[in-house]
Amino acid sequence: MTVEFVGIAALLIGILSLYCQPSVIVYVFLCTTLLGAAAAFVLTNLGGTNISPAHLLLCFLVLRLFRTPEMQRNAIEGLSFGRPGSWFLLTVIYSTVAAYVMPRIFAGQTMIFAVRAQTSFSIPLSPAMSNLTQSVYFIGDLVCFVAIYAFASTPNGHRVAGKAVIACATVNLIFAVLDILTYLTGTADLFAPIRNANYSMLNDTEMAGFKRIVGSFTEASSFGALTLGYFGYTGKLWLLGAYPRVSGILALLSLTALVFSTSTTAYVGLCALLAFGYVETLIHALYRPATRATMVFLVGAPFIAALLVISIELSDTYSYYIKSLLDQMVLNKMSTDSGVERSSWNRQAIQNFVDTFGFGAGNGSVRSSSILFGIPASLGVLGTLLFGLFFSGVFLGKPKGPQFDRVDDAFRQGAKYACLGWFIAGATSGAVIDLGLPFFALAALAAARPARSKPGEFPAFRTTG
Repeated sequence: MTVEFVGIAALLIGILSLYCQPSVIVYVFLCTTLLGAAAAFVLTNLGGTNISPAHLLLCFLVLRLFRTPEMQRNAIEGLSFGRPGSWFLLTVIYSTVAAYVMPRIFAGQTMIFAVRAQTSFSIPLSPAMSNLTQSVYFIGDLVCFVAIYAFASTPNGHRVAGKAVIACATVNLIFAVLDILTYLTGTADLFAPIRNANYSMLNDTEMAGFKRIVGSFTEASSFGALTLGYFGYTGKLWLLGAYPRVSGILALLSLTALVFSTSTTAYVGLCALLAFGYVETLIHALYRPATRATMVFLVGAPFIAALLVISIELSDTYSYYIKSLLDQMVLNKMSTDSGVERSSWNRQAIQNFVDTFGFGAGNGSVRSSSILFGIPASLGVLGTLLFGLFFSGVFLGKPKGPQFDRVDDAFRQGAKYACLGWFIAGATSGAVIDLGLPFFALAALAAARPARSKPGEFPAFRTTG
């Protein structure tokens, strides 16, 4: 095992957090989920598996939060039958069992594109280290969901978690600015401590004359996917009038970062998220009082879109440039070598589902280019049904606990939009079924039932123990 500098720093912060208020570890943990290119430890005996700072701090999050009986009760409540947590628990249990059993039952009976492939060719299905690592990551997602759910269900914990996500959106943009500045000044080595994982680092590429923004991640698509979720979160807060100045500025800056990320995942996800958000906002405005931001969005969005289109069409230079960019990034994407390869992954994933008679090849066995194909290919009919019930509970569920106040409801709806953005990104380019710690942290925020200590403005957060 190799211990990295960022791992030592995360370990020290985690130890200190045990003696601080619970809100400290929640803020720190959520912000470290941004370190997508960092490794706290590298397990050389397990094929160079990376342990991220966020997964390390997840251990301290659990140790700090579950010291109180209240958190323990909330966790058990979150896993009670019918809640989203119960469906996710069953999904993880089935996934873990299937990851061990299915590659052995169906060994050699179907060809797969392996998760940790050293070649671009398909190989016969067999047990692999990725079955173990992906199962561990999935279990970590469950632990993250339960911990954040328990915290967000405490008096004022929902508000603290909601503000922590705003901090994450801010830090993500800071990393984006630093990424551009260090590239322009030739000082990209300053990012070396948090770009130390055993991944391919595509942090110095350009496209259409722009430096592809990667922030604290390995590539532009990862940055674009995560930023999409934070744009959805802050944008929804702005529409609902929660911290409008801060959320509005962050939403605008996140939108700008998405545009200049030159990521296909970001562009496709942004169009889908904006279209869904506009239709939903329009429907709600027909029978509910609309905020000023809502009216600005409903009236201004079509006007701005039309103005941009007309301006581009009137300029031959801009028209040619935008058309070339869209052809390269979106319209002709599937005809590129990368697009052809990713299409073959999805076709093979469908074949894996058929060859395993609907049981799936096991989590960690199959690489696809969309979770819509990867989940059935990996988990089969039963696992897909359980996972689908979890998604349904997160996106469609309406907690029936104590009445949400305006800000808490905004955080809940913002978290749903963030998860929707990340789900769209996963459906566009997700190689594995693990949607990541940020998704499940905000899914917990969306599903939690916060108990109010008293009505009114948010007081200082205090928890004993």
